[in-house]
Amino acid sequence: MAGILEEKLREAACLGDVESVRALLSRNIDVNARNQVNGWTALHWACKRGNEQIVRLLLNNGADRTVENVQGQTAGDVCTYRNINELLGSAGAEPASAALKFVPNYLKNAPLNGKVDLEAIGTKHPDLLSMPNAVLPVMQNEDLVLKVKIHASPDPDFIEVELPRWKLTYDSLLKTCCEELGVAESLVERVRKLPDTRLRTDNDVKRLTDYQALELVLRGGESGNPYQSIGTCKDQTILY
Repeated sequence: MAGILEEKLREAACLGDVESVRALLSRNIDVNARNQVNGWTALHWACKRGNEQIVRLLLNNGADRTVENVQGQTAGDVCTYRNINELLGSAGAEPASAALKFVPNYLKNAPLNGKVDLEAIGTKHPDLLSMPNAVLPVMQNEDLVLKVKIHASPDPDFIEVELPRWKLTYDSLLKTCCEELGVAESLVERVRKLPDTRLRTDNDVKRLTDYQALELVLRGGESGNPYQSIGTCKDQTILY
């Protein structure tokens, strides 16, 4: 849950939702938490979007202006607003161009009112938003770990693959497994949850648990696999 609230803080800082920023800062969360993909903090987003009031709030609550994203940029580096650069102590600096290669969902689908939905979190975990300075529980692993192999392959071993839990769809599962095993998606006839259950929908995939064993059944039927020369590792050459 800590990771969810930290992402909500980054979202609120990006959208300019001062009320939600205040509410989240009153909880025991890391103001300098970095996004796992791009390394941006709440301060990066507030500076990038020109939300001066939120920049002040974050700085007053321990935001570290020297934290860098995965491109080595600080919050000041991605800022194009002189008043905010002055707050950061970098007045007169030439801000770097920070084109966003990774665009989070909250920016792609920004709400019209620019408000972050904290009620859903409060409904599921009311204690987290009602207890001041609560010590939050450790969030469960954000990746689902699965074991996968090719049906009827001469190599009997499974490999482990990881999928982000927020991205658990049938298409993402199929794509990840095929990439890791070095198989073209067009060759897969079905994905089977061992021992005997066929996966068909996103809901089927969302019910999977850590270390569930799966296998890809390739086109050619259950009686034999005509693609046994296909490697079971993505680093091997695909022959078909």
